[in-house]
Amino acid sequence: MKLILPLCIFAAFFANCADAVTQAFGLTGKAKKHQSVVTRPTPNFRHDAAAATSATIVARGGACDDANAALFGKVGISALLQAAGLMGVLALGKAVVPILSKLGVPDLFGTSPALWAAFFLIIFASSIVGTFVDGGTSAALNQALDPNTTPGEQEWYQNLKKPSWNPPGWLFPIMWLIVSKPTQLAAVNRLWTVTDHGADRGWRLFAYCMHLALGDAWNKTFFGYQCVGRGLVVISAFYSMLLFSAYLFGQVDPLAGKLMLPTCGWVTVATALNWSIYSLNKSED
Repeated sequence: MKLILPLCIFAAFFANCADAVTQAFGLTGKAKKHQSVVTRPTPNFRHDAAAATSATIVARGGACDDANAALFGKVGISALLQAAGLMGVLALGKAVVPILSKLGVPDLFGTSPALWAAFFLIIFASSIVGTFVDGGTSAALNQALDPNTTPGEQEWYQNLKKPSWNPPGWLFPIMWLIVSKPTQLAAVNRLWTVTDHGADRGWRLFAYCMHLALGDAWNKTFFGYQCVGRGLVVISAFYSMLLFSAYLFGQVDPLAGKLMLPTCGWVTVATALNWSIYSLNKSED
């Protein structure tokens, strides 16, 4: 846990440097309505007519301006560092427990208020850590606060073809904030209560924090970068890590595992929706 703060500081530095480099070399930019254009840099970093002529036109369905390796590398490193930061929040909450005990602050339902605060922060506001890692505003936080507004290009998501069973927009915040997040809060508390203080708890919680970080990464990739196809890869990783976390929770406490099922069900719907949107839009210019 002593490495958490240096890792987070490095994360912020890396994110800002990565943004500066990729912008300088034309690797990132705002997607056009129907296509993205990636141009080759000239020595003075300007895109002249010749460079524009040799530009690579990428299909809109699942396309964005970063190369696959660059985008997945950026997302992967960001998710790992965000998960480490979330573990740091839990470590901080644990460190405050004896202080509150000495002050005579009573537990809430058998758990210290310091731990409840840490659980609440990583579950309901994991994107705050992601924001620090990325050095910008989190797409996940914006979507939770205003589900009818899509980050990035206005009306981009609304203009995508969607399946007939596409859930209404108002259902998403209800499922996330009223059903999924509270049950996750109960599951994490159960896991913390029944496990020892050693590594058995730590690696299970790290897997869980990694699932949270991948969820935020999917929001950034799909809504922020407007990459449908690459978002599909990220949400598949997010979904897999969620199922793995639920399995790990159920190993030590069956109730904790069952409390993860509402989230597993809803992310199943979200993953199927991403697959369907990609299938319907991948052939567009």
